[in-house]
Amino acid sequence: MKYITTILFFLITAIANTQPVNNSIQKGNDAYRNNDYKAAVENYKDALQKDHTNNIARFNLANALQKQNETGEAKKNYDEVIEESDVNSLRSGSNYNKGIAYLKEKDLLNAAASFKECLKQDPNDDSARENLQKALNELKKQQQQNQPQQKKQQQQQKQKQQKNQPLNKDMMQQKFNELRNQEKQLQQKLQSKTTANQPEKDW
Repeated sequence: MKYITTILFFLITAIANTQPVNNSIQKGNDAYRNNDYKAAVENYKDALQKDHTNNIARFNLANALQKQNETGEAKKNYDEVIEESDVNSLRSGSNYNKGIAYLKEKDLLNAAASFKECLKQDPNDDSARENLQKALNELKKQQQQNQPQQKKQQQQQKQKQQKNQPLNKDMMQQKFNELRNQEKQLQQKLQSKTTANQPEKDW
């Protein structure tokens, strides 16, 4: 199943408050477009040192981190943007990109939750809707595949418990009686063989 995994990216720096912050974000954006994600991360971090409340720099930092497969750090930054930003497009973009990060980690449940949050903020996001549907279908498929396996494991565990269960008095008595009967039958067979093998005495 193919997901739409394009990371949303903000090139707009108009919300940034000061010129030095804008310059760092612009340098980060240029590096990002040139696939130099390490340099992009450094520039976005520089922008955040100058203005730690700049959510565009944080959002783009998360994107650059995700491009370097640092999904854990990327998700932390997306969460900060979701919490701190009052710009709806940044919050929905952060949820969408966080969903992509979860997909990379094959965490379908959290990916679906992130896409749902994205759709709450932007109900017209078709990519989020499509990815949500695919994630839910994949989850359903996994659950159906796991059900027979879980039943088999439960049966095996039940059998194991029965084997390991201590014998109660009645069961012990029954086993003892079975062994005694087997022993009697064996003795009778041996006795009948020995009498059959003895020669008859002639008086």
